Amino acid sequence: MAIRLGIAPIGWSNDDLPELGGDITLEQCLKEARQAGYSGVEKGGKFPMDPKLLKPIMADHQLELVSGWFSGRLLEVTVEEEKSRIKEQLALYQAMGCPVMVYAETVGTVQGLIDTPVSQRPKLTQDQIRRYGEKLTKFAEFLQAEHCPMTFHHHMGTVIETEEEIDLLMESTDAPVGLLLDTGHLTFAGGDV
Repeated sequence: MAIRLGIAPIGWSNDDLPELGGDITLEQCLKEARQAGYSGVEKGGKFPMDPKLLKPIMADHQLELVSGWFSGRLLEVTVEEEKSRIKEQLALYQAMGCPVMVYAETVGTVQGLIDTPVSQRPKLTQDQIRRYGEKLTKFAEFLQAEHCPMTFHHHMGTVIETEEEIDLLMESTDAPVGLLLDTGHLTFAGGDV
C-alpha cells in the first residue's frame, strides 16, 4: 500500500489570524506544497468553493483536495440544522473526491481571540460530553452515508481539548466518528503524546 501525504495550508496562511500569511497567494501555497512532495492539500480560506473553479487549480499543481476544516455548531443546533450548514462544503468535497471531513466543535471557542487565554475556553461536564458524543455520532452517520466520513479534530480553546475530554468523547461515540489526532494541540493541552 502506498502512502500519500497531504498538508494543511495553515503553514502558508492562517484562517484564524489572516494577518499571518495574508499576503501569500493560493498559487504560492499550492506550488510550494507540490515542490515539497505533497500529493494533497486541505482546503483553506483562500480556496474557491466552486468545484468548477477549484478542480483546474488543483490539477495545474498535480494536487488533490484531501479534506478541510468545518466549524461545527452541534452544541447549539440540531443534527438537521448542521446538515444544512455543511451542505455547500460537503458538495464541494464530494465533487473533488475528498476522502474525509475534518469536524471541530466551535461553539464558544476562544481560538482566534488574541486577548483571551485558552484557559478561559468553555468546558463541558462529563454528562454533556456523553450527550454531545451521541449527537456527533448521528451527524457522523449522515456524513458516512454521503461518502465523506468524519474525523473529529480536538482543538485548543474548544470544548474538546484535553486528553481526558478526547478519551471521553471517543468512548461516547460510535465507529462513524473518526479521530484526527493532532499531536501539537494535544501536547499544548498537557496530553501524554
